[in-house]
Amino acid sequence: MRYLLDTHVVLWWLTEPKKIHMKAQKIIRDRSNEILISSASFWEIAIKKSIGRLTMPHNLLETIAMEGFKILPIMPEECIGVADLPLFHADPFDRLLILQAKLYDLVIITRDAQIAEYPTITIRA
Repeated sequence: MRYLLDTHVVLWWLTEPKKIHMKAQKIIRDRSNEILISSASFWEIAIKKSIGRLTMPHNLLETIAMEGFKILPIMPEECIGVADLPLFHADPFDRLLILQAKLYDLVIITRDAQIAEYPTITIRA
C-alpha cells in the first residue's frame, strides 16, 4: 500500500512516535508499504519554524531518507486542482495533501478530522 503522512504525523514520527496510534505506527514501520511525504509538508514545517511555532528536527531530509520515506513533489496541476476541492478545510497545505492523495490513490495518515470529510481514505494517526 501507499500512504501519505500528514505534516504533524511526520513530526511526531521523528520526535514523539508514541503519540501516533499503534495501527498507524505498524503501517509506517512496515517496509512493504510505501510511505510518502509531500513537499508541501516541508514547506509547512519551514514556514512554521520561521514564525516560531515549531522547532524543525535536525537533519530533517537526511532523517527522512534514513527512514526510507519517499518525497512526493508538488506539480503545477496539483496546485491548480486545489481550486476544485470543496472548501471543507481551509488549510492550504492540507488541501494539497488531499488532492495528492486523491490523484495518486494514497491513504492519508492523519489526526485531522476535517480531512476525512473529503473522498479520501484516511487512517487515524
